[in-house]
Amino acid sequence: MTKNGPGAEINCLCGKSGITIADGTAKLKFQCGCQDCRQALEYGFSKGGKRPNPLPELLYMSSDITAIRGKEFMTALQLREEENEDDSELLGMSRRIYCSECFSIIGVDHPAYENNVFLTFPEHCDNQGDLSVPLTAYVMMIDYTKDIGPMPTDDVPLFTTLRFEQEEDRLFNIPEVDSAFSPREAPLEGITFSKLIEELGGASILNLEEGQRF
Repeated sequence: MTKNGPGAEINCLCGKSGITIADGTAKLKFQCGCQDCRQALEYGFSKGGKRPNPLPELLYMSSDITAIRGKEFMTALQLREEENEDDSELLGMSRRIYCSECFSIIGVDHPAYENNVFLTFPEHCDNQGDLSVPLTAYVMMIDYTKDIGPMPTDDVPLFTTLRFEQEEDRLFNIPEVDSAFSPREAPLEGITFSKLIEELGGASILNLEEGQRF
């Protein structure tokens, strides 16, 4: 089988933990206005991590891990157990692997990713892959206001939520989105990001109040 791109390392910012992925080419780029991304990044900052951008970049990488470093410094965390059934497919289900030393976020898993990709915040890890993919869309902007940060300026599609079928259909009609989130067809060279979380003992629930700021 031919790879889609060369492998790459994704490490925490202190260098004590990281992974190697078989294909280091980013598949998709969003900027996200949701309160969960802000809360997760602010939580890391409160523990000594890097100060977050209020409208962070999200890069999606192929979920195929061929090497793991510093596993003893990795901890998987989930913000809360989502109780709102209407939003259960979107909110509260992300599991993030932090470095327990510097509170970088190495990556994020969500059931919607179908084990095909995982998410990275390029400002909160050392992602050495090819990150040249252009911005595809602004997503989950319903919670985002000018009091939080600067308004979006790029001329790309913008989605307030994905609660409505019409919005979700429009998002997945973007070819890059449909490709990134489709179930994997080629065999893995290593393990998926969700498998790594299982090997860490699963994600601990932080039970943070929805919308809580740090």
